[in-house]
Amino acid sequence: PVPTTIFPQAIGLAETWDPALLQKAAAIEGHETRYLFQSEKYHKGGLVVRAPNADLGRDPRWGRTEECYGEDAFFNGTMAVAYIKGLQGNDPKYWLTSALMKHFLANSNERSRDSSSSDFDERLWREYYSVPFRMGVLGGSRAYMASYNSVNGIPQAVNPSLKNITVKEWGQNGIICTDGGAYKMLLTAHHYFKTPEEAAAACIKAGINQFLDNYLLGVKTALEKRLLKEAEIDQVLRGVFRVMIKLGQLDPAEMVAYSKIKDGPEPWLSAENKAFARLITQKSVVLLKNDKQLLPLNKSTLKSIAVVGPRSAEVLQDWYSGSPSYSVSPLEGIKNKLGANVTVMNTTNDDLAVSMAKSAEVALVCIGNHPTGNGGWKQVSSPSEGKEAVDREEISLDSTQEKLIQKVYAANPKTIVVLISSFPYAINWAQANIPAILHITHCSQELGNALADAV
Repeated sequence: PVPTTIFPQAIGLAETWDPALLQKAAAIEGHETRYLFQSEKYHKGGLVVRAPNADLGRDPRWGRTEECYGEDAFFNGTMAVAYIKGLQGNDPKYWLTSALMKHFLANSNERSRDSSSSDFDERLWREYYSVPFRMGVLGGSRAYMASYNSVNGIPQAVNPSLKNITVKEWGQNGIICTDGGAYKMLLTAHHYFKTPEEAAAACIKAGINQFLDNYLLGVKTALEKRLLKEAEIDQVLRGVFRVMIKLGQLDPAEMVAYSKIKDGPEPWLSAENKAFARLITQKSVVLLKNDKQLLPLNKSTLKSIAVVGPRSAEVLQDWYSGSPSYSVSPLEGIKNKLGANVTVMNTTNDDLAVSMAKSAEVALVCIGNHPTGNGGWKQVSSPSEGKEAVDREEISLDSTQEKLIQKVYAANPKTIVVLISSFPYAINWAQANIPAILHITHCSQELGNALADAV
């Protein structure tokens, strides 16, 4: 994998409550995407970025909560627009990259997502579920992905709302694509059509102009059987070409300012990008509790600290993360901040954690989920874990982590809990007993430094 600058997960970026910061993060991502695509050294990827996720995190059990900006439609839309503007740049004629929003519409469950129907009235459709997408289109995006699910019994890949509302009402005249395998699922999961050619024709008539699927035979057969006209294909393909034109792909390179982003040092190695990753990660940290003013710690008087727990010495990447050129764990960040004059102890062993906490002045316990579920496709290690294709069955902490917090606190009342997670968790015992609690999400290459800055 090629390294890039890695920021917190989307739900963590939302915790900054700062659209301007998010726009700058997206601009860095857009710049690095152009660099990778155009650089002779790498020449990788593409210019249509499948982000932002404009779905609504309406249930904390949703397995992809970490990809969205929360449950509020207006806030989600505001952050999505900021991300879109950053990705697409500020040139009056061309885009830096194209922002493709996901997943239209009412996509907030993983279980049975390929066959379920999200049913609600038009008011909910217009005033809640569609709001971030409408704001995104009005904010400049000209690409989105239709979701796997049905809405009111009609699969989104063939739903009339694609053309009747997003195109005709909102002006979305660019790319409308299926999700991976969604064309095939119209037959195998939804059982909405009897033949591949019927499904292909219906997708194109609904406005789909990009398939993430093996569609060629279905489209060819639809033409042969006169279920589809070439003029209908031509009509939807114009949307793809519009996006290509905005990306400068159909013009000479010398006309496109962004075509020059290909030479020089790798942008992810720049001091500016590293500093910004640290800043936005700092801003994403949430202080959930601070009784007795335990925080901030005074490093001029602190003599020792135990940094323990399963998330204390690592930075984990999630299902769709890039690869950072480096990463700073909580342990490394604390050591960087405190220097050689403070004793910093560490272990991921629970029994040793208790003894270290007992001998230290302060204990910092890093707990939380594993963003890939610590398993393969559709596999997670705990009912409270989730990811793509897997919804969470519980919102409580894994019992071993809960017990670790209790044991460390019993050994040292000056205990700080750091919840490093992709999701909200019910931490009732910790909330009632632990004096200081913080939340930070996974992924950022500067996670440890930002956390140390906060404590």
